[in-house]
Amino acid sequence: MKKLLALVSLCILAAAFGGCDEEKPAASNNPAPPAATEPAKMAPPVESVPAAPILPATPATPAAPAKPVDPKAMVVKVNGTVITEGQVIEEVNKRVAAMKLQRPGSPDPTEEQKQMLRTNIVDMLVDQELIKQTLAEKKITVTDEQITQEITKIATQQNQKLEDVEKEIAKYGMTMDDLKGQIAMKLQMDALAKAEGALKDVTEEDAKKFYDENPQHFNQSEQVKASHILCGKRGITEAEYAAELEKIKAAQARLKAGEAFEDVAKDVSTCPSSAKGGDLGFFGKGQMDPAFEKAAFELEVGKTTDIVKTSFGYHIIKVTDKKAAEVTPFADVKEQITQHLSQQQQRTFWPEYQKKLKDAATIEYSEAEQAARKKTEDAQKLMQQQMMQRIQQQMAQQQAQQAA
Repeated sequence: MKKLLALVSLCILAAAFGGCDEEKPAASNNPAPPAATEPAKMAPPVESVPAAPILPATPATPAAPAKPVDPKAMVVKVNGTVITEGQVIEEVNKRVAAMKLQRPGSPDPTEEQKQMLRTNIVDMLVDQELIKQTLAEKKITVTDEQITQEITKIATQQNQKLEDVEKEIAKYGMTMDDLKGQIAMKLQMDALAKAEGALKDVTEEDAKKFYDENPQHFNQSEQVKASHILCGKRGITEAEYAAELEKIKAAQARLKAGEAFEDVAKDVSTCPSSAKGGDLGFFGKGQMDPAFEKAAFELEVGKTTDIVKTSFGYHIIKVTDKKAAEVTPFADVKEQITQHLSQQQQRTFWPEYQKKLKDAATIEYSEAEQAARKKTEDAQKLMQQQMMQRIQQQMAQQQAQQAA
């Protein structure tokens, strides 16, 4: 489904992964999933609301009553085609609603955040209108059958049915009509790029060349699959270790008495993996606490360690599987490489092409929109200045500490 969602937005893409990494000490390039984490959650295919600028404190003043907005009022005119307030508001509301679906209970965006989001959306609608006009000029169209085939193809590759796709995108506030519209635009944009000579078919030879020249992407390091029972927590203090040692000894006694490892882990372990009987999945070297890693990699499959002390507390580790270091075969990654090289062509082509379209277009903003954009631009400059000030202050503090 990730591939499907990656195609859902043409002008604005975001992918964020969440979860808690209880054991992982630092970021790793190892393709194995992080240990002791909740499953990664993918953000919806819409842009994030920009962070609100930090503004100087000002005396509180009564809020001015909101002026009624005319949905038919012009925001911007693109080569004679008007984009209205109604169109902009609809897009803003869609993205705010999607953000609320993604993060239930999150606070509503501030007015500054909404204005920054609005500016981004106006820019997006201008770009989309320029593309639409170009597609119409070049008579590039797609059929409903082509759209359905593309969605079906992507869903099939992810072992999904069309009804599953509909349920999945509903989580992000989208309908099948929304998805079809964006897939249609993607197919048209691909055709336009090809017509401009910028998007060439990636051959198997191209993909194999990339595979041979970038072995670091396809070398799979040795991996271990393990479960564990943790008595402790992130940031445990030295004074707290004694109490956790008693707890892990009690858990060890239950294991020796014949209780199943998974049952004890669910009952005792303080790691989020306890919900899965302590299962951490596969992990490579460099992902875990050094003491935990050493014990796990040295242990035979099916064996259980004695009590292991780490910076998180005390563990009992059970190794359930191992994978030797290997190189991923070309056949297994050929499609991914082909997609990567195609996307690389697009990333090079579209910014330059969109700039070319804008330079040749007549784009007229309303007076109200010009004022709003100026306000947003000033707020962003202020935010950047304050960020630079904080960085300079931190550097000065670090230098002072080093000098001391």
